[in-house]
Amino acid sequence: MDVSEAIQKRVTIRRWKPVPVEKEKILKVLEAGRRAPSWGNVQPWRYVVIQDKAKIEELAKSAGGQPQIMTAPVMIVCCGLMEAFSRKMHRESLKQLIDVGVMDWPDELLDNVILESDLFAPYRLGEQAMRIKASEQIMISIAYMTLEAFNHGLGSCWAGAISPKDVHKSLNLPDSLFVHDFFLLGYPDETPKPRPRKSLSEIAFWEKYQD
Repeated sequence: MDVSEAIQKRVTIRRWKPVPVEKEKILKVLEAGRRAPSWGNVQPWRYVVIQDKAKIEELAKSAGGQPQIMTAPVMIVCCGLMEAFSRKMHRESLKQLIDVGVMDWPDELLDNVILESDLFAPYRLGEQAMRIKASEQIMISIAYMTLEAFNHGLGSCWAGAISPKDVHKSLNLPDSLFVHDFFLLGYPDETPKPRPRKSLSEIAFWEKYQD
């Protein structure tokens, strides 16, 4: 895959061909999400793949019955494990990086400096900070899956206008998980035009910001 081409040509799809998506392709998309960058190596993302039509329609109700959700061949419910940023789990994740030589931190530095810093240890700032950090990483992971879907001829749609509580209840998820959004997959039944984007001169600045 030419990544630059995928970035330029990918568009959100809202109309799907009524054909199933091969499991092999779904696994490739999930693998791309698994390989996404993860701050502190915590990898807080958890994905629930739904292909049952009746279940997809049920879950779509939590999103106001949006047509692109109701008709999607594949729904990936993207969830976050907030406790991935707990001191215990965060330490385990960082130790994995130390063990493979990514960082050379002695235990004293890890325990008494890194994990005691408001900059590096979200658990110190409370549940909201942990949720924000987990959400950041889930979004990066979904971006990777979006490009990999394009690579396999699939369309995708990132659906965030949902009721997380309703989805949580419908899937009987454990309290340790929070629902972030839906990621929809399928073969496109439309060819949308590229979306308008601001010019680089409007959004990128060198050395200092200018109004």
